[in-house]
Amino acid sequence: MPQTVGFAVIGVGLVGPTHARFITQAEGAELKVICDLREDRGKPLAEKYGAEWLTDYRAVMQRPDVQVVNICLPTALHLEVATAAAEAGKHVIVEKPIELNIDRALKLIATCRQNGVKLATIFNRRFVFGTRRAHAAVHNGELGKLVVADMFFKSWRTQEYYDESGWRGTWSKEGGAALINQGVHGVDLMTWIAGPIKRVQGYAKHLRHNIEADDTTIAVCEYESGALGVIECTTSVYPRQPDRIELNGEKGTIVIEDYKITQWEVDGVTQGEPAAAELAIPGADRGTSVGHFLQIQDMVRAIQERRDPVIKGEDALPSLAVIQAIYEAERTGKPVDVRQVVLA
Repeated sequence: MPQTVGFAVIGVGLVGPTHARFITQAEGAELKVICDLREDRGKPLAEKYGAEWLTDYRAVMQRPDVQVVNICLPTALHLEVATAAAEAGKHVIVEKPIELNIDRALKLIATCRQNGVKLATIFNRRFVFGTRRAHAAVHNGELGKLVVADMFFKSWRTQEYYDESGWRGTWSKEGGAALINQGVHGVDLMTWIAGPIKRVQGYAKHLRHNIEADDTTIAVCEYESGALGVIECTTSVYPRQPDRIELNGEKGTIVIEDYKITQWEVDGVTQGEPAAAELAIPGADRGTSVGHFLQIQDMVRAIQERRDPVIKGEDALPSLAVIQAIYEAERTGKPVDVRQVVLA
């Protein structure tokens, strides 16, 4: 077993402090560095956890006491910083979405592979009991043939949320807005639970905010299984509505609201416990934030056990491909086939 795994968090705006906190709680992990250009964010957080504050991510890559780099930066910077980390022999945890588009994501994944480092992408909502149980029900055939699979993620963000960042809501720096930022979690869950999705048709508009990209997106999806479904994602709906997933099969219905199962009507099957074939990770019966902790803990164990992380970089590709297809459907006004990416 290797010694304690050293971590650095790069970017401590909204989600970076969550990474920092859970690193300090994970067994076998130690927070070594907080890296952020802003002293008012980076220095106090570093002092809180006894880490060092740096402003240049390239200096992080020179640190022999750092084995894992957590990238919590604007989406367009993920490839650049992950490349520097991989070339320095650092393992990488990158926040969702992995990158702006599939081509950039593939470069990031290939760079980590070529340098022999592990790559994990944060999709913390996969670890909650409700989503795990729904995944098991579909994949074990408990619902029978899937007929309809819907996702409704109606969130609210202020104009200030977009204005203060300088990058949110832009095509060049975020790759979109509501769908690729907030909605990516739901799209990931739909591709993981009910997917793959093979074709989409829809709209992606900004109806309420002064931004380039979408704050209101609605699409119809055709799954490879033959099921149909709706993807709705907004940052324009006030107040925020509960995140909701509906799964309708030949044998019944499962409804999840804010990651708790609120309706379970499946012929001959009780809700029960997750099936043994699921991700056997303790703590997955708690709220969504537990996923960040579990993915950080999993990276420590993946290094110790010389295996891949539970959610690898390539696991981010299906949701990103669906999002790109929906945006293309908006631009063309036509149905779009979802790009299917198979890594060698």
